[in-house]
Amino acid sequence: MHESAQDITTLNMLMCYGLLLLAIVLSRVHKITLTRELVLATLRMTLQLILVGYILKALFAIDYWYFSLGVALVMVFFGAQTIYARVGIKQRNLLLYSFVSLLCSSATIMSFFSILVVQYSPWYNPRYFIPLIGMIIGNSMNGTALAIERFYDELKKRQVEIETYLTLGATSNEASAGCLRAAYRASILPTISSMTGMGLVFLPGMMTGQIIGGSGPLVAIKYQIAIILAILGAVSISCFLALRLERNNLFDRYHLPVESIRFKA
Repeated sequence: MHESAQDITTLNMLMCYGLLLLAIVLSRVHKITLTRELVLATLRMTLQLILVGYILKALFAIDYWYFSLGVALVMVFFGAQTIYARVGIKQRNLLLYSFVSLLCSSATIMSFFSILVVQYSPWYNPRYFIPLIGMIIGNSMNGTALAIERFYDELKKRQVEIETYLTLGATSNEASAGCLRAAYRASILPTISSMTGMGLVFLPGMMTGQIIGGSGPLVAIKYQIAIILAILGAVSISCFLALRLERNNLFDRYHLPVESIRFKA
């Protein structure tokens, strides 16, 4: 039988906050005013995680499929809101497209992962379902935000090139293909970099948490490989859908850029 994770006492947790003081001192040594930001970030992190801990404890006791799906939908909605706020582009239907992209990617990958790979029963078991879909949505959210930001940056840089292609008779898809490729590549690269460094450069969080929690190293490795591949698939689907939906939103049926956009974020 595996041992459970060693608990951390309240006193020992308070000792960890001494590292906050270390960060403050070092920032002052370099004459950087970060005290307020460091304190507020630490307080916010602490309060948010304590709140989430109590929420998860309550959620794990509720064993209903519609409740797990409801939590997932709320997470997708706030993920789409985060994308919309982060990219800073007030474009028509961007929030909707972000939501649809996250929903499709997380539903597809989570269904595959929970039913065919892990095969836990029931499939909506909140102890598995909520943490796993949270990781999938979070990584998809970051990738999608990066993809949209890069897409608009490329459109702005290549505006003359795109308009030249359109003038010569190219379709909007052909004219913006280079921008879309650059944006998609940029959105996938962080996941690829993370995969490349796993094991040799760092031990990923999920694997470390499982080992500390008592799972055997080989079991933890299997879970980590499975979840990172699930994340790769989810990020790929989400970015693919978001970029194509947003590109279609930028051009009319005559393959001309919408006048109110003109490629400017």
